[in-house]
Amino acid sequence: MEDKLKQLEQDFQAALKGINTPEALKELENEYLGKKGKLKAILWGIKDLSIEEKKTIGVAANELRDSFTSALAGAEADIESAYYKEIEAGQAIDVTIGYPSKNRGHKHPLSHTTELLEDIFISLGFKVEDGPQIEDEEHNFDKLNIPHNHPARDVWDTFWISDDINKDKSIGERLLLRTHTSPVQIRTMMSQELPIKIIVPGRVYRYEQEDARHTCNFYQLEGLVVGEGVTFGDLKWTLDTVMKDLLGEKTEVRFRPSIFPFTEPSAEVDVSCQICSGSGEKNKKRCSMCSGTGWVELLGSGMVHPKVLEYCGIDSTKYSGFAFGMGIDRIAAQRFGVSSSRMFYQNKLKLNEQF
Repeated sequence: MEDKLKQLEQDFQAALKGINTPEALKELENEYLGKKGKLKAILWGIKDLSIEEKKTIGVAANELRDSFTSALAGAEADIESAYYKEIEAGQAIDVTIGYPSKNRGHKHPLSHTTELLEDIFISLGFKVEDGPQIEDEEHNFDKLNIPHNHPARDVWDTFWISDDINKDKSIGERLLLRTHTSPVQIRTMMSQELPIKIIVPGRVYRYEQEDARHTCNFYQLEGLVVGEGVTFGDLKWTLDTVMKDLLGEKTEVRFRPSIFPFTEPSAEVDVSCQICSGSGEKNKKRCSMCSGTGWVELLGSGMVHPKVLEYCGIDSTKYSGFAFGMGIDRIAAQRFGVSSSRMFYQNKLKLNEQF
């Protein structure tokens, strides 16, 4: 019986060497380990052996069965590995070969303008900050000196989150799509050490009547500087430097007195229209971008209101700061000579492919 087991092992090993397909491997398994296999046939003869022989042969038979099982599993793994190597060899790609590319795509004009602005401000020592587009009422309005009953709320009328979410929230906790990136300024003043020098680019939402300069969602970049001895002169120099760097040295910048709840004093900032070169006319017609004035309002700015500083835990008798906000859409239109900022959202490839 022992000789039969040894011969069976030799026959199995010899047969296994010639197996190279899953189907042949399965046939070999059935031939040796199946219900009617060769090992099973030998084991049927154990009943005629003595008790001592049964113990010896039984152990040897079980070890042989385990050996066959392990060898079959190893062969299966080798066959599978060889199969996938063959596929890889047939489908191999030399990634170092250069292929002519078509329609690779490119950055959207708004993305390009955002990066240009970030590069300019970073060169002036600003850091870039980001924040959530869904804001609570406290950060979006209250801490910016725009309480619930303030008439300026109408100017920033926006898109509120559904009543199902806001119905159980108190005033100040209600959620809305942010109307400006100013909440990030608030969060920064409340969490970071002074001095602060940041810009905050991002998407904002307002309930606007759309025209050549207005859309209900657009991209904005705001800036904030807070420290000791910060003046309005610092604000003017910063914006004049940025606009000339962005639009060209011949660009004129003017400041007009204005009113914002979160700054005092406040100013609107205009630049000479790049579409009509400040003439107010384009192709002998009134320029739609500047409404024929030769100027385009690009920014709102001012010195941070002392109340806003105090709301954020900053001593307004020791520290001062300035803030500004600009529409990236309008700046992109000015830089690239696009007559309406709405065109950036209309998926017109003929427009986007120019940049």
